[in-house]
Amino acid sequence: MKFHDNKVFSRVRNRRSEGISITDLSKEFKISESSISRWVRDIESDSKPFLAARLFESNAKTKFHSLVNKIKINNNMAKILIATLYWCEGSKYPASNFVAFSNSDSTLVKVFLELFRKGFNIDENKLRVHLQLHNTHNKKDATNFWHNLLKINKNQFYKPTITSPGRKMKRKNYMGTCTVKYFDVKLLLNIMGIYEKLVLKL
Repeated sequence: MKFHDNKVFSRVRNRRSEGISITDLSKEFKISESSISRWVRDIESDSKPFLAARLFESNAKTKFHSLVNKIKINNNMAKILIATLYWCEGSKYPASNFVAFSNSDSTLVKVFLELFRKGFNIDENKLRVHLQLHNTHNKKDATNFWHNLLKINKNQFYKPTITSPGRKMKRKNYMGTCTVKYFDVKLLLNIMGIYEKLVLKL
C-alpha cells in the first residue's frame, strides 16, 4: 500500500471542496478513486454518486435498528457484550494477569468501559490508563481528551509512551491508542470464561 504525504492529502480535500469529482481528482493526483473516496467522504457534495452512496449507507446501517431497540442492556447482557469485545481486543491470560483493553477507536474504548462498569461491580480506583501517542500529539490535550471521555482521574493515567509514526498516515481526529487496565486476574478469567462458553453454544 502506498502512503501519501499529508500535503497531498490536504490538497485533495481542498480540491474536493471546490467541487471537483472523485474521478477527476484521481486523474489529477494519480491516486486511485477508492483512496480519494475515503479521504473526502465527509465533504458534502450534491453530485448524484455522492448522494446515492450516502443513501445506500444510511439504508444499510438502519436496516436492523429495530433489533437493537428491542434489546435491554441489563447487567447480564452487559457481561456478554463486554466479553465479546474483550475476546476481540483484550489481553488474555496467562500472557496477562489483569484486564487490559486497547484500541485507537475512542468510541470503542468508551463503550467498553461503560459496559465494564455496568456489568461488573468494579472499584474505580483500580482503573489505569496508558496512552501511546505520536510525537506530533500535544500530550496535555490528548490526556484531557481521554480523561473527559472515560471519566477516569488523571492521577490514574500512566506516563504516555511517545512514538514516531513510521508511515505518513491520514487519520482524522486520531488521539493515540488507549489501553484501559484493571488489575484483577479473577475478573479477567470471568470475562474469558463467558466468551469461551459462548463458543460452545454456537
